[in-house]
Amino acid sequence: MPPTNDSHPARAPAGEACLVRTRLAVLNVLVGVGLTIALGGWLLRGRAEGHRPAPPGGVSDLLLPALLALIVASCILRSVLARRAPDGPPARRASAFYWAHVLPAAVIALAAPLGIAYGWWVNPRVNQGVLMFWIIPLALGFLFLPRSYELDAFHDPAQDPSRTPSP
Repeated sequence: MPPTNDSHPARAPAGEACLVRTRLAVLNVLVGVGLTIALGGWLLRGRAEGHRPAPPGGVSDLLLPALLALIVASCILRSVLARRAPDGPPARRASAFYWAHVLPAAVIALAAPLGIAYGWWVNPRVNQGVLMFWIIPLALGFLFLPRSYELDAFHDPAQDPSRTPSP
C-alpha cells in the first residue's frame, strides 16, 4: 500500500514543486468544471417548467456517446501518459508528469458543457440526465489529482526498454 502522507523525506524540492504545480493545475480544471456547472444551473433553471420545442434531430443520440467517448479518451490518455512519463529523459520528466495529470482532466472537463447542451436540448431536469454530465468530470478530475507516491518513480533512473533484468 502506498504511503498516505504527502511529504517524502528523500524527495527533492523540485519534485515537491512539480507535485504542487500539477495539483494546482488539476484543481484549476476542477474549478472550471464547477463554474461551468454553476452556469449550467443558472441557464437551465427555468427550462424545466416551460414548454420546450422538440430537440434537434439526433442530438440526444449524440450527447450520451460523446460523454462515453470523453470518459474513455481521458482514461486512456491518463494511462498512456502516466506509463510513458517516467521513462523519458530526466529534464522532461516534470513536464511529462504535469501533462499526464492535467491533460486527462481537461479532456473530461469537456463533459460539463455537454451537460448544458443536454439540458438545453434534451431534458433540463438535473436528476434525469444532466447530473451524470456534471458528476463524472468532477469524480474523474479528483481521481486525476496526483498523489505524492506517483512522483517517486520519477527519481529513479530511466529504464532502458531494450534491457531486460537478469534473473
